[in-house]
Amino acid sequence: MSRIKVEVTSRRGPRPRKRPVEPTKRQKVLAARRARADRIIAVLRWLLKPRVATWVCAAALGVSVTYGTPHVLVTYRCIKDGRCFECRYIGIQGMREQLGAQWNCPVFVMMPVNWAPLIRKLTNQ
Repeated sequence: MSRIKVEVTSRRGPRPRKRPVEPTKRQKVLAARRARADRIIAVLRWLLKPRVATWVCAAALGVSVTYGTPHVLVTYRCIKDGRCFECRYIGIQGMREQLGAQWNCPVFVMMPVNWAPLIRKLTNQ
């Protein structure tokens, strides 16, 4: 056998390794919830930043919900005295019929949004 030479450099023993403390299951769940909440808050901050595009989209949505969407007159049928009985318009939601207030057909009309077909499309995915 060979000789082993031992050399003492200090009176203390070696330092123990510092292992990271493993989080408990509850701490993991809470951290995941916080991360989700932080993502939601970040998305809301991004949406609510004072940018031109954000305000234009919000204004367009507000106008369309409040007043309706713009439609242009395509075809109409009127009798000789100026009263119309059929006005067809085309717009965002396709071809729709509507008469004016005095039985006339204005060229541009703001028609309210027809929510029933939109809801059917969204629910029948």
